[in-house]
Amino acid sequence: MKTPTIAAAAALSLASIALGAERDIQIRSVDFETGVFELHNCGSEAIDLSQWRFCTHDEDQVRRYTAETGLVGVSVAPGGSVFIHTNNDAAGAGEINVSALGGTFAAPMDQGGAFAIGLFFPDGDGVVGFPDFGNPAQYGDHIQWSEGGADNLTADERSDEAQTAGLWADQSQWIDVSTNSLRIDLTDTTCGLLHSPASYDVTDAGGPCNVADLAEPFGTLNFSDVVAYLTAFGTMDPAADLSPPFGAFDFTDVVAFLTAFAAGCP
Repeated sequence: MKTPTIAAAAALSLASIALGAERDIQIRSVDFETGVFELHNCGSEAIDLSQWRFCTHDEDQVRRYTAETGLVGVSVAPGGSVFIHTNNDAAGAGEINVSALGGTFAAPMDQGGAFAIGLFFPDGDGVVGFPDFGNPAQYGDHIQWSEGGADNLTADERSDEAQTAGLWADQSQWIDVSTNSLRIDLTDTTCGLLHSPASYDVTDAGGPCNVADLAEPFGTLNFSDVVAYLTAFGTMDPAADLSPPFGAFDFTDVVAFLTAFAAGCP
């Protein structure tokens, strides 16, 4: 058997830390209602997340790093997911509280301002330290969103590395969200690496389902809607003026509200 040359040995060493498998771990969804985001393994082999770390930023916090030990022992099966709970209410298998990750994580993970999540994996030395966070070759995945899709020069601290790594098309482009947004979902099911705002769907809360649906969450009729109606009626808000003669707040308006409330939402 021919002895490997130094160059061949180096190539084998690089192959052992090839980027393909690591970059099969992708941030597939962000749920603003629950404060949970999902790491999904779109590949064909299990991936050990030991020593992997997050670097997060928002409009007034930058370079918040989780600890090296935060994901030790966590493995993601092919086609499987783990869910990171930023509200620290994880309750089942495959769920991890952000507090258990150690270090720091930008908070809150919301739709106001801007937010970016970077995921980094170790190279041959087995750790992600410094200056590894500035190394595009150790960048696993990236996602960034902002209110109205506006560029944010504070939360973009790792966006240029994500662009250099071939993970984000343009560091100045942000997924367009609003305070009415419920979640973000990655629509690329091909395990492709390069993403942009066009790679994601944003689900927004719907509007009121009928005249009785006066309080969030819209699409559901509950006691909050009753309180909102009584408040509007007491202040003679037009929202409570549901029946002729309009301009007069009387029992017919209350009956109209109760009828709509009883009908429920589709």
